[in-house]
Amino acid sequence: MLFLTVYGPELESIFTFITKSAKIQTEVTREQVYEAYLPQLPQASKGQAKNIEDALGFLKAAHLIQGDKLYSSCIPETEVILPFPVLLLRQFRLLEQISPQLSPLDLLYIRMLDCLFISPNQTWISDLHTAVNQLDLAQKAGGVSQEKVGAWKRVMEFLGVGYRVSNGFYCLYQPELVDNIVRQWTETEGDLQDFFERHMQQWIPCLTGRSEIAFSVSYTLERLAKNGSLSLFTKQDSPSRPYFGDRHLRGIKLL
Repeated sequence: MLFLTVYGPELESIFTFITKSAKIQTEVTREQVYEAYLPQLPQASKGQAKNIEDALGFLKAAHLIQGDKLYSSCIPETEVILPFPVLLLRQFRLLEQISPQLSPLDLLYIRMLDCLFISPNQTWISDLHTAVNQLDLAQKAGGVSQEKVGAWKRVMEFLGVGYRVSNGFYCLYQPELVDNIVRQWTETEGDLQDFFERHMQQWIPCLTGRSEIAFSVSYTLERLAKNGSLSLFTKQDSPSRPYFGDRHLRGIKLL
C-alpha cells in the first residue's frame, strides 16, 4: 500500500541500499536492511521497525523493489541512475497504466495530484483532507484519514511537487525536479505541444483538463527559461498549439 507513514528520504535511502547491495549478491535480506538502518542495540523499538517496514511496503507498492524476506530491484540498471524523485514519479505514471489491478487507495494516491491540482489548474488547497475525501475514489475506498493525507503531503514535498502549509498543500513543481525531467527528453528542440504531450506528461501530470499547461508547471518552466536552462519561444510557422496565454509560445529548446 502507498498510503503508509513514510517521509521520503528513507524511501530513497533504502531503495539505494537495496539496489547497490543487490549488485554484489543479487538479493538483500530483511535482516541486512534492519542491520543497516536500526541502531545496534539489544532490541530496536517497535516504532523504528515500523518505519522500515512502511518504507519497504511503499517501495514494493510502487514496484521499485520486489520480495518479502529477500529484496531485489524491479528497475533496470540503466534507469537506477535517474534522480529518485523522477524515478518514483515515473513509476506512478506507469502504475496508472495498470489501474484495474490497483486498490482504490493506491490508485487515489497516484491520482490525487492530477485530480485535485493539475487537471483543475489549482495551485492551492487550504484543507486537503476534506478535498481528498470528496473524490469518488476516496469514497469508494471508504475515506482517507488525516494521517494518510499528511503522509502523502510529506512525500510530495520531498519529491519537489509542492509545499505543505498547515492543513493545506501548495502545488508548485520545483525547478530541480522539472529540469531533471526535461533532461530526459530525447530531443533538444521542438514544439511545446509535442514536448508536453509526448514527454513531460508521461513523467508527471502537467496538462489541465483543457489540455493547457498548468500553473504549477508553467511558473517553473518560465523560471528555468529565465535562468538559462532552456528557451521558450514563438514559432510563427508552426501549426502546433500555443501556450503561456497571450504570449502564444510554441517552441522549446534545451540550453
